[in-house]
Amino acid sequence: MTDRSLILCPSRVSLNRILTSILEKMSGEVKTFDVKAALGKNRLFINTRVKRFSYSVRNRWDRYFLKLANELIMAEVSAYRPGIVIVYNSEFLVPETCDRIRETSKLVFFLGDSPFYTPQNDYYLACLAHADLILVPDSFWMAQLNMTGLDRTMHFIPGMDETVYHRLPHSEADGEEETDILYVGTSYKSSWGYRKAALMSRFAGFRTKIYGNDAWERWFPFFPELEPLFRRSEFIPSEKLNRMFNRTKIIPVDGNPSIINGAHLRLLEALAAGTLPLIEHRKDVEDEIFRDAGIRLPIFKSYNEAAEIAAFWLSAGSERIKTVDLMRAWLIERYSPESNAERISEKLFR
Repeated sequence: MTDRSLILCPSRVSLNRILTSILEKMSGEVKTFDVKAALGKNRLFINTRVKRFSYSVRNRWDRYFLKLANELIMAEVSAYRPGIVIVYNSEFLVPETCDRIRETSKLVFFLGDSPFYTPQNDYYLACLAHADLILVPDSFWMAQLNMTGLDRTMHFIPGMDETVYHRLPHSEADGEEETDILYVGTSYKSSWGYRKAALMSRFAGFRTKIYGNDAWERWFPFFPELEPLFRRSEFIPSEKLNRMFNRTKIIPVDGNPSIINGAHLRLLEALAAGTLPLIEHRKDVEDEIFRDAGIRLPIFKSYNEAAEIAAFWLSAGSERIKTVDLMRAWLIERYSPESNAERISEKLFR
């Protein structure tokens, strides 16, 4: 075991708090380093735009940007001297830095996005070859990694974060609009945005609200019924989001472009807040997360049946509450911080 751990993760990512809770069971002290905040908004903005320029310009920028990011990370590792470093996605690491970290620390990656499909860092997949352990929340990604020869993997469900997402007394959620169905999330000006709009259009007949970025508005000509449901909001603090979750009955949980078998973290956040997640079918939800639970899961396998299933759960109030309680209890029993800490320790230190 170790007396301190370091998390490389943006501080506003909800998974950061879950990882902190797990690592606190494994070490006496846990610290988060947000390399994106250290790099600053201006550099991050340039980094997202430079891909449009010529190869020579991109190459010069990448050398500068990645050198600075990795210097910042190594300075933090050298000063803090953690026994475990856990990385959310890749955080701009390069393989050489991974090897330097492993000279003094166990190096663990949690894959929030697929290293095969989601552009994070040109060295994302290469860095995983230098890991002591890779925590993988999607069984399809895990099979792909194993096929590639990366076998230091562990199928991993992070569990619920009840430090921010939790049930509130009704009075503490006052001031938030009461809804039947609530969706909070980013849309896109690509086909994936159309897909999100197509799903949410099924719920236009209920008391539904959608909070998100301006990309949602691109799809209003195709789905005009969404416009009165929509509220533009680029970022909602987690404390307010928890109050909003407590004032709704159903939270749709769709996939994202790279999730094949796994479940979106929103499923765990909804249950932590005591709200029913209406889940777009993903294999791992039934075969891994709730396997043998014996619970009637709120899953839809086609957008065409989503409204009918939502109507059932809205009308079955007592069964909805009971199902949320059963799902929460199952997650707490199987994927508590203590249980997950034990699983990681067994893999990492055996």
